[in-house]
Amino acid sequence: MRILVIAGCDSADADAAVRCMLKKGHEVLSASTADGDFQPDVIVCCGSVAAGASDVPVVQVISRLAGEFSSRTDLFVFSGESAVPDGFQGRAVVIPFPVDTDVFYPVPQSGEKIILAPGRLDPVKGHKTLVRAMTLVNPDFQAVIVGREDEYTVRQMRDYAGSLGIENRVEFTGEVKDMRPLFSRAAVGVVTSLGNQAVSHAGMEIMASGVPLLAAATGGLRDLVTDGVTGLLHSPGNWRQLAGQINHLLENRRLAETLAGNAREYCEEHLSFNSVGDRWTEVLEQLSFG
Repeated sequence: MRILVIAGCDSADADAAVRCMLKKGHEVLSASTADGDFQPDVIVCCGSVAAGASDVPVVQVISRLAGEFSSRTDLFVFSGESAVPDGFQGRAVVIPFPVDTDVFYPVPQSGEKIILAPGRLDPVKGHKTLVRAMTLVNPDFQAVIVGREDEYTVRQMRDYAGSLGIENRVEFTGEVKDMRPLFSRAAVGVVTSLGNQAVSHAGMEIMASGVPLLAAATGGLRDLVTDGVTGLLHSPGNWRQLAGQINHLLENRRLAETLAGNAREYCEEHLSFNSVGDRWTEVLEQLSFG
């Protein structure tokens, strides 16, 4: 198929979609590189739909929970079931955002006693849930929170840990460009988001890396994690429940390994660039030629 991809304001979504489509052998051009001779079979807009009339089917990728829905769209693509608004009337399908399973993959674990939580220091990321949970977690283990300063500074978060008497059991690394060495050190991965988000990149990377995931039961994380199968879900902000789950996995390594193995298998079968590319191909061929 010939596919024209318009990035709009969501360049990351456009890049991911292009990689998936190229993986399946489609001819894909961006709006910035296509010339007047390129006649697409379908136009994929990541973000807002470009103005102008077209007799070519238009697909709009909605990656934000508060997206704008264009009346010119023939098909809306959401990243998960939870991202589809209640009562949505348009023609819609779900195509998940992919994770690069060739970059993020299981490696032998270092055996270090680390509970890893990626995410910027913002209240919505819920890191204080993990910090407070550490007051009840096996004292041999340390939490490592990885992310740039945002609404919170590192000093503020350290002060919070200090107020609970566990300043020596929580490390704040700041932003880290390559998370893979940290995934190899983690006994457990934690995503404690308090608000809904369409895609949890941190959650997907933890799962693809073969690290057991504990996640808050919010938005895209509910789409990503099957509770008790590919990870464990806790109520957002429930630090006691999270602490119990952490201790349970630390004491039951066979369960932790099973969850991690199931999560990796799920990523390969449903979230890899190859599998998401298959889904894109199915949807676009049905739209264009069905």
